[in-house]
Amino acid sequence: MTNPLHARMFQSVRLHRNYRLFFSGQMVSQIGSWIQKVAQAWFVLDLTHSGRALGVLVACQFAPYAVFGLFGGALSDRLDNHRALIGTQAAQMGTAGVMAAFAFAGSLTVPETDVIAAIQGLVLVLDTPIRQAFVVQMVGREELPNAIALNVSLFNAARILGPVLGGLAIAGVGVRVCFLVNALSYLPVLAGLMAMRRGDLHQPSRVLQTSAKAVLRSTGEGLRMAWRIPAVLIIMMMIIVVATLGNNFNVALPILTRDTLHTGSTGLGLLLACYGTGALCGALAVASIGRASWAVLLASCGLLGTLELLLATQTTTIGFAAILVCAGVTFSCFTSSANATLQLHVPDDFRTRILALYSYAWIGTSPLSGLLAGWLTQSGGVALIFGIGGSAVISATVLALALRLIGLRRNPRHARNVRRARGYGQDLPMARPPARLLPEGPVRAYDRMPAAEEHRQLAGVRASS
Repeated sequence: MTNPLHARMFQSVRLHRNYRLFFSGQMVSQIGSWIQKVAQAWFVLDLTHSGRALGVLVACQFAPYAVFGLFGGALSDRLDNHRALIGTQAAQMGTAGVMAAFAFAGSLTVPETDVIAAIQGLVLVLDTPIRQAFVVQMVGREELPNAIALNVSLFNAARILGPVLGGLAIAGVGVRVCFLVNALSYLPVLAGLMAMRRGDLHQPSRVLQTSAKAVLRSTGEGLRMAWRIPAVLIIMMMIIVVATLGNNFNVALPILTRDTLHTGSTGLGLLLACYGTGALCGALAVASIGRASWAVLLASCGLLGTLELLLATQTTTIGFAAILVCAGVTFSCFTSSANATLQLHVPDDFRTRILALYSYAWIGTSPLSGLLAGWLTQSGGVALIFGIGGSAVISATVLALALRLIGLRRNPRHARNVRRARGYGQDLPMARPPARLLPEGPVRAYDRMPAAEEHRQLAGVRASS
């Protein structure tokens, strides 16, 4: 007899063949990507013995997204997501293959590693919004929260297994085999994408201009929509605060294990595994819920800030490990809920542009986040990082809750729709963008939705406030 909780947790995999193929391929590829990340970092440190050189590698990985990330969604809107995803995944496979070839030839250098990392970061500008928007095309809106939570679960499972396997592979066979393993890990992804049934995809109908001016105009429309729709603006504000100030574990934990706990790389691996385990459990919990919820979004964000304040007071490995497990749970719940809730608030024709903003908030702010974390560490140690980060995240949660309550109080009808929508598996009806941002012609499917009139009322109240 099938366990109802297990069936609900993996509902998207069970019901949708295309997503099942995608999920299976990503399972292998994500682990390969983490193996390469560990090998890249180890290769650079082994050659240079310089933390600054490692920082340059990280900057090369994220700088392209910081520069071009805002335009990725607008450009992705003009592409066939299925075919474009095949192209970006093939490009990632090619860069990993080039790195493996140089490594096996014995000619791989640090500058070449930095250049390849920058090319991979440039591919991510397109790959990230396309891959996120493609999820709803595979499963539809009804199973979207479940599919997003499963994707986060997969990422966190890879974050646990990948570094462990990468460390063992480096010690046993060397970094060049790690690069080759990552290149080969893209084969299941490409096989799954090419085996998909295009007729089963929920592809939006759109005909968009591809000129540079049109892309810039489209990017501006996405920014204006994010600013004018209250729910999108609230979620993006929370994400930016968490990404910039509340997600500095990759910087804080190495310093913590070296200077405070004095446990070295073994202790670092333990703490990262604890955080990854918690994140995996949190993502699976959200997948079992199967719907986007403002309550989960706000509660997880507030708890994350509280746990960071507790981390600032800890002095033992056991204390840090226990709190990091809980922090992983709350962080994963927050990211899954934020992604799903954001997508359910935007129309299909704006999804990739808003998802590009979502990805930019996480990836594009990484250089600033890293520099800020380094400065705080020099000033007051990891306790200062966790203290300021926790306080900022809690403040963002309180502000988001206040804005949310004010919006519902100004729109009693909208509040009733929220309560009614919960009975259908989502916490909020899809929001409507300002009328002048909607495309013309038959694409305006939102006018045929039951909540369309309520959304017009909501937009009017927003404009008059």
